[in-house]
Amino acid sequence: MPKPIKFIHTADVHLGKELSCNGINNSNHKNLFSNAGKIAFENLVELAVNEEVDFIVVAGDLYDREARSVKASRFFLNQTQFLKEKGIDIYLISGNHDPAGMENEVFELPENVHYFSSEEVEVKEYQKEGITAARIIGQSYRQKFESRTMYNFYTAPDSSIFNIGLLHTALSKDNNHYVPVNKGELLTKDDIDYWALGHLHQYQKINQQPAIYFSGTLQAHNISEEGNKGVILVEVDKNLNSKEKFISLAPVIYLKLKINLEKEGLKNISQLQNLITDEINKMRDKITNQNRNKNFQIKAVIIRLLIEGRTELHQHVENNREELEASLVNYFRQQNYRHYPVVWIHSLIFRTAKTLPDLKSLKNNNPLYQNIKELIEESLTDAELNQELLAEWGQIWQGNQDNEDRENYKFYPEKKLQREILSEVERIIISELIEDGD
Repeated sequence: MPKPIKFIHTADVHLGKELSCNGINNSNHKNLFSNAGKIAFENLVELAVNEEVDFIVVAGDLYDREARSVKASRFFLNQTQFLKEKGIDIYLISGNHDPAGMENEVFELPENVHYFSSEEVEVKEYQKEGITAARIIGQSYRQKFESRTMYNFYTAPDSSIFNIGLLHTALSKDNNHYVPVNKGELLTKDDIDYWALGHLHQYQKINQQPAIYFSGTLQAHNISEEGNKGVILVEVDKNLNSKEKFISLAPVIYLKLKINLEKEGLKNISQLQNLITDEINKMRDKITNQNRNKNFQIKAVIIRLLIEGRTELHQHVENNREELEASLVNYFRQQNYRHYPVVWIHSLIFRTAKTLPDLKSLKNNNPLYQNIKELIEESLTDAELNQELLAEWGQIWQGNQDNEDRENYKFYPEKKLQREILSEVERIIISELIEDGD
């Protein structure tokens, strides 16, 4: 009878990498941001101990670069020694940022750390109370780019115990840099019960049974990596059924805060500052409420402010955009200096425009605007014209309707989304025509 097991799936830790903060000065904040990656990993270790997991799997990119930082390596050594004392093993492959695995480690690691070879696929067995309770199958990157279809050799001896495939991949058959493979090909390996994937920094559930997951990065490092980051806690019962739960562990998160001025009726920058202050406070209150129910709290938020819409305020923006953006960033950094959780303004971007006359009236009374409306409607309803439109938009709009089968860099152009985009296009065209007419 198989034994129940519990493990943590993590990836893309990038030890040694600094957060992109865009000009942090305050020493307390700088200390938090500089150590966010380490704090996140310490949270992982604390979670592993509290949950009494059997082992941790790391699906590549433990370190941020091939030449390991001595400071980051010593930190990892200390954490693994503590995990050894708690009886917790670690199984890891190297990825494109830290290829070659054990060969490039700065220190001799304790025996609870199990690196996979970069030369061949290996099967490692986890022993629990003297009985093999799980198999972990994996292979490390040999160099920065890995075109080998190594997953072909991920084969378990049998299905009597829980088999885990550890792979660092972009999950794209066309991507020869990061182990070319797609979901369908992983599903052909019916002896693998759980695919622990790394490389993509966003948590993703790719398939339910067998389970295929990206854990995402443990701690985001730039503004493009929005939202909560953490790990997947996996519990496997004696019947080899698994239950997965995402747990956020990152002490610092990135967010984009959009503020649309279309209906605000603002007249000056002071009113804009008040509106932004209100929105930041709402966001902070929301995170504070979330923290009350979390063991691992969010200590800071790095945000990009996007100020959008057609507004009378645009007159203050169009001729002084860069100066105004810099001034407001500085203002809000000072305003949020002592609040908790910390809100650090990464950047502020204006995407405003002049107000327009009533579009409905224009379209009803001017044949030119009527023609624009008809052309846009036809591009949505005529199949051939719609295909030409999407081809002009580019390859990223050629995504599959089924999200689980869709390549990660593509979007599915559903009609609702197309209509939203073309509606804004219509507004831009009419705006340009009106302004040129002036």
